[in-house]
Amino acid sequence: MPVLRVAAPPARGAAVPAWVVLAVAIVVAANALAGVTTRLTIHLMHGVSPFAAAARVLELSLLPYWRCVTYGGGLAVGLAYLWPIIFYFRCGTQPPAPPLVQRRVTNAPAFLAALGFGMWLASVVLFPAVTIVHFGHWSRDLMSQQVLSPLANGFLAATVSYLLVDWLFRAMVIPRVFPRGQVAHVTGSVAPGVRTRLLMFLVAVAFIPLFVLLGLVRAAVVRIHAGLPPDDIVGQLARASSVTFGIFVVLGVVLTLVVARSLTLPLRIMAAALKRVEAGDLDVAVPVDSADEVGVLADGVNAMVETLRDRERILQTFGRVVEPSVRDRLLAGDVGGSGELRWASILFCDLRGFTRMAERTPPTEVVATLNEFFTLMTAWVRECGGFVDKFIGDALLVVFGLFDADGTTAGRAGAAAAVRCALGMHERLAALNAARATRGLTSLTVSVGIHSGEVLAGTIGAADRHEYTVIGDTVNVAARLQQLSKEEDRPLLVSETTFDLARDGGLTVVLTPHAAVVLRGRSEQVRVFGLA
Repeated sequence: MPVLRVAAPPARGAAVPAWVVLAVAIVVAANALAGVTTRLTIHLMHGVSPFAAAARVLELSLLPYWRCVTYGGGLAVGLAYLWPIIFYFRCGTQPPAPPLVQRRVTNAPAFLAALGFGMWLASVVLFPAVTIVHFGHWSRDLMSQQVLSPLANGFLAATVSYLLVDWLFRAMVIPRVFPRGQVAHVTGSVAPGVRTRLLMFLVAVAFIPLFVLLGLVRAAVVRIHAGLPPDDIVGQLARASSVTFGIFVVLGVVLTLVVARSLTLPLRIMAAALKRVEAGDLDVAVPVDSADEVGVLADGVNAMVETLRDRERILQTFGRVVEPSVRDRLLAGDVGGSGELRWASILFCDLRGFTRMAERTPPTEVVATLNEFFTLMTAWVRECGGFVDKFIGDALLVVFGLFDADGTTAGRAGAAAAVRCALGMHERLAALNAARATRGLTSLTVSVGIHSGEVLAGTIGAADRHEYTVIGDTVNVAARLQQLSKEEDRPLLVSETTFDLARDGGLTVVLTPHAAVVLRGRSEQVRVFGLA
């Protein structure tokens, strides 16, 4: 009876994720701090006329109600904006996140900062309007306390909110919503870039403090000219300057660390990843935690590594189908489509009696035997400097010296390597047969034929399916020599051309000359040499 399996529901997160509490605390604290600096600067920068003093009394009477409206309304709007993200986290953050959640995540820091700054802008409109309604007019004496100071400190609060909430989202939200990066690909994203963030940081830690200090000094001068006691004014200015200096120094250090970390840490991670890639380690992934230029760069590094991994997989797969040396020439574009005449030594190696053995052997054992034999011989061929052009049933077509310089002079090394390889094949086959005997398996015997000369090398086949190979009379002679060695029960036969080139190439093995033979398909006799 089949068993019905029900997939377990995704794990639910906390009712209120920790990042929500931290984000709200950051925004509230930033605006509360801006409120403190605003009261401090207005206390020393407001107008000294009776009208300015009366307007200030009216403002202070309305401020508690205004704070309730702004903090309560701002909190409600902010949580409403964050609700899709909160709901997604409560459901377990199963990827992929819905487009709405992705869009809200990338825009949330900027939205919360803009929301807070919007409240300050509203106060710049509200309090002058209330003054006009209540007193019937407005004066330039109120510019500092009702316009300039709220704007400057509101911008400071918005900058602090954005940079800290952005840092919070990079650490706790974006990695879970975008586990594979691609943050910059979200449609509808309005996240500020690096240049905008640096400009906001510069204004917050440089221009705003200078503006406040300049305003304090000018207000002190105005009060002294108005006849207020200079000693009191100077004392108040000193205390206000000290408090302002301390607040902005702390803010400057915090914001500097946050901005520096948001830029240097990803760059340091990417630099370390690129060093690993340069060393050949492609098992790297750079975390992507922003939609700005740094995030785009991180996505680019990940895409590059993925492309390199795909290329490596292709090369490895291609290298198992095509000899690596041929593969590299094909990929480098060094092989012409019409083929080229080159000098090479061709070696044919064939298993004797394998057809009869296959008739009485299970197919799995036949395949295992061929793979074991081909693996051993292919490794030895590569050690000798050649490559296996193709497997033909139970035979190998091996090429030596094909990519050396053209001409018979350069073919000496290839011919010597081919003969040396053939001799080594018999030695390694003897060791393989000893191992097979311990497993109760039959011994294997090979026949080898070698000939050297010009071949036509190139891609042969149909337009959509071809292979790189060598063809020509030289290949045919090598195949006939291998067939003759099998018929005459000789382990190795080489042509006179190969023997002379191999001897000139430094080969010291003694081969026995045999009578000239007429190979099938040829009218001219070929002198051959072989092992006794």
